[in-house]
Amino acid sequence: MSIESLPASYRHEGEAPLFVEEVLASLPGGAVVLDGGCGAGSFMHSRFPGVAIVSTDLAMPQQGAACLPPTNFVLGDVQALPLRTASVDFVVLNYVLEHVFNAQATVKESSRVLKPGGLLYAALPNSRSFDDRFYRFAGYFAKYALLKFRKKLEHQQCLDFLSLNRLFYGAGFKLISFCECPSAYMWMNDPRIKGLHSPFVRMLTFAKRFLAIDLFRSSNYLTLYQYAGDKGTREVTHVCSSCGLHATSQPDRVPGPWKCPHCGHRNVHG
Repeated sequence: MSIESLPASYRHEGEAPLFVEEVLASLPGGAVVLDGGCGAGSFMHSRFPGVAIVSTDLAMPQQGAACLPPTNFVLGDVQALPLRTASVDFVVLNYVLEHVFNAQATVKESSRVLKPGGLLYAALPNSRSFDDRFYRFAGYFAKYALLKFRKKLEHQQCLDFLSLNRLFYGAGFKLISFCECPSAYMWMNDPRIKGLHSPFVRMLTFAKRFLAIDLFRSSNYLTLYQYAGDKGTREVTHVCSSCGLHATSQPDRVPGPWKCPHCGHRNVHG
């Protein structure tokens, strides 16, 4: 199959939706969609006239951005959304969470504005990947080594898959589908370093093909969550040394000997 004949995405039978366009296509007419931290627009809004799209960001998007017309734009912060509770059917956070100062507040606000059963799409970099580590290193290098002290460090959050799900499950979300996405190092298309993009990617491609060092893979997470309302995380404070089952003590209990509620064994460790 030639590159020209490849479809936009593959979705085999039995696979849950994941990509923004797949979810948008499945929404009923009149559904309300929030493009949070939209920038120039997280997707082509004009392709989905059957849904009501509201965009929000800290600054007005420039003319020609995908999320215009500006009547659909609300100036606001994803950490404190200027929207009514339970007023949105689908929230899109496309490479937003890594930029906010308070990821927990952002997810909590998303759960507040979502209707019960509403969906949330989040794409973000894997903080353990080479791509994100190199991006953050470049930011620190420019700020401190090149003495650009007024430069803002873009990636405020370092989230891997475990911490990401802990964040969402703690706010009442359940994971529906996800994928690990390779990096195209698009951030290097910045006009100031664009000339380095092609040789840098070629160098990484050489390392992958001839040295079996893949610095592209598992660079980003694409996730689709549903707001269920119930907190999906549990705390485990004790593991029985006899039966191996788990228990949780009261938050104010002083660590010390304890009796397993499952097998009755008296554990001497806290």
